[in-house]
Amino acid sequence: MLCIVAMKFRSGLVAAVLFCAWTAQSYGAVFAWTYTTDIASKGEVEFEQWVTARWEKAHGSYNVIDFREEFEYGVTDNFQIALYLNHHYVYANRDVPAEDPAHPGNRLPGVYETSGEDVRASYNPTTPFDDYRFGSVSFEAIYRLLSPEKDPIGLAMYFEPTLGDDEKELEWKVILQKNWFEDRLVWALNLDYELAFEKADHGYERDGIFEWLTGVSYRFAHNWSAGLEFRNHHQFADGTVHEDSAYFTGPTIHYAGERWWATFGFLYQLPIGQAFSYESKEFAAHDGYIFGDEHEKYYVRLRVGLDF
Repeated sequence: MLCIVAMKFRSGLVAAVLFCAWTAQSYGAVFAWTYTTDIASKGEVEFEQWVTARWEKAHGSYNVIDFREEFEYGVTDNFQIALYLNHHYVYANRDVPAEDPAHPGNRLPGVYETSGEDVRASYNPTTPFDDYRFGSVSFEAIYRLLSPEKDPIGLAMYFEPTLGDDEKELEWKVILQKNWFEDRLVWALNLDYELAFEKADHGYERDGIFEWLTGVSYRFAHNWSAGLEFRNHHQFADGTVHEDSAYFTGPTIHYAGERWWATFGFLYQLPIGQAFSYESKEFAAHDGYIFGDEHEKYYVRLRVGLDF
């Protein structure tokens, strides 16, 4: 009888330990693009490596690999700060319609030049651009107002300024999250507005960006989650003139180890984009896709996190 009781006690103890290990595990970012309200706990430090490849426009060649190193710190259980280092590799060659030098603002039909948001404004547009460079430094602050584990819905506010030689940005984000089935099913929504100031020949050009992103992810095994993300990106010239709207969707897969995690995502631009301004209709829209300076057709992202 005592043996049976002891066996039941040991079985219960093992089950309790396994349950605690399951619930205590840090699952990291389950989405590649969409943020959740899950942030670092007080005193927790995490390092993240981001690698994003994006490629293909309507013409020529345009290939970019973005790198971001992120250092996160939990100031409190509801307030997280982070520092990002941003750098990238770019290869571009005759990817946009060439501007008519005799009539600035007009484009030459059938003639293309090398340009894009990642190509230096002073670069010779008649030659290929092949360059790796450090771009900027970003600071991130996230404050969580509601937790999806304690409240009907999670809510967090996000602010990120970026400073670089060729660009300056201010970004604001509202993050919503809802969990079901003991946090196995996660839904998140981001509302994002950004002001970007990019160096040009005559000074800085101001662009406004509004986008919303949403994703659903399901933890189908102890260490594995899979889901789908959707992104809708709007660009505003000078921060006010609505130029275009582009749509993206694709799958994401996430693995969580004991002290590390990895997330891989793919986005494909859907051929249902909308061009509103003359500039966007003439030079960014192509067969339902929106290219221009801001968009590519394919995106792949890998994020790896290490907890300390």
